[in-house]
Amino acid sequence: MLSLRKVIATRVLDPIIWKRKRMPIGIRLREFRVQQWDPPEVFEERQARKLADLLAHTVTRIPYYRERLPDLAPEAIREDPSGSLRAFPVLERETVHDHLDDLHVDMGRGVIRDHTSGSTGMPLNFIRDRESVGAGLATTQLCQEWAGVERGDRRTRLWGAAFDLKAARAPARRFLNAFYARTVLDCYEMSEEVTRRYVDFLNRRPPLLLEGYPSAIYEVAVYAERHGLEVPTPRAISASGAMLYDHMKEKIEEVFRAPVFNHYGNREIGLLTAECERHEGMHVCGETALLEIVDDNNVPVPDGEEGDILATHFWNHTMPFIRYRTGDRGVMATKKCSCGRVYPALASVIGRTGACFVRRDGSVMIPEFFVQLFAWEIDSANVRKFQLVQEDVDRITVNMVPQPDTEGYSEDERAAIRRRLAEGMRGPVDVGFVAVDDIPQTQSGKYRYTVSKVVDADRSG
Repeated sequence: MLSLRKVIATRVLDPIIWKRKRMPIGIRLREFRVQQWDPPEVFEERQARKLADLLAHTVTRIPYYRERLPDLAPEAIREDPSGSLRAFPVLERETVHDHLDDLHVDMGRGVIRDHTSGSTGMPLNFIRDRESVGAGLATTQLCQEWAGVERGDRRTRLWGAAFDLKAARAPARRFLNAFYARTVLDCYEMSEEVTRRYVDFLNRRPPLLLEGYPSAIYEVAVYAERHGLEVPTPRAISASGAMLYDHMKEKIEEVFRAPVFNHYGNREIGLLTAECERHEGMHVCGETALLEIVDDNNVPVPDGEEGDILATHFWNHTMPFIRYRTGDRGVMATKKCSCGRVYPALASVIGRTGACFVRRDGSVMIPEFFVQLFAWEIDSANVRKFQLVQEDVDRITVNMVPQPDTEGYSEDERAAIRRRLAEGMRGPVDVGFVAVDDIPQTQSGKYRYTVSKVVDADRSG
């Protein structure tokens, strides 16, 4: 039975707000709910049409692409949208930063200026329009429905993006959040005292959906377990904004006694993939985006092989993101999810390329190796937090936050770490251990387990 609050939120406020903002969220949501069950040939024809419309618009209206693709005619694009997509250069963050004025055009759809925090690289300014925002919000709601959560259900979010937190504190947003039963908790500084307050809050106001950065939710779970505290059991837990590692998912589900749904996206485009109730990979949000997994030459690789993730967004015609390099690596699933939805799926997101370590021979070591080593193989009772920093190709610093009255990793543990790092890096490596009071999160509240100054130096050079 719907509560009065939920009725007001979803049947009164939703239509008023969507109409006032000129965002067709309700229309898109109704469309997407039906289209997710379409036969493959219907979905593929629809996606090809969206792609053709986007590319034809881009080569005729966007100055940056008019100059670089003068011979790619709209007629040729409509004959072969997928082949035409390969002709487009990969869109790098640096390109957006340096050519912003030439990458957008006024479409009369309303201009919404936004930016990234720069937590894992340069801050980035970009533009969205109301059509793209509306489609993105509808996609997010659809994916939350896959987890069994409806609009108006009580939810708590552990988040750290300054822009979002500032917006949540605005008087109008606070009024709306009361009707929608939404609470945003700042996870930028997760001290023991703050974490205890958040545990108490969750118990006072149990959410049906707990969402946020995986590291922040994991910190709450670890704290509650360590201190023998009860936490509520939500209907679902949504992890987004950063990497969800296996040890995190296992601990969160164990402590909260609720399923974790992994979501992947970015601020520039929005939600790109999400898990459904079957948890057999993350469905690509195919009504709003197309993903490619490519090799070092930006050529798509077969399903099941790892590569860089490129994203193309169908709805933002004001500033198209086409073959945009997200900075992450992933693997496309080799088989369909048993749920019956038409969308392909990512088997996994490997992690940010900037979090990979570079070996002397030029190959890279993905972050999962280090997380597996420190969270599972070593799993020291003396260390509360850890972070690895690649200072040079053969020099790694292990920052550690020791438990009270300990010196962090024991001598045996340090020897094991040195041995395993040498194996992983395929050669001698100088490993130093540094005890610190805390390991700060990025400006957006994210927590980075691995940082490579080698990769960062290559990107800035």
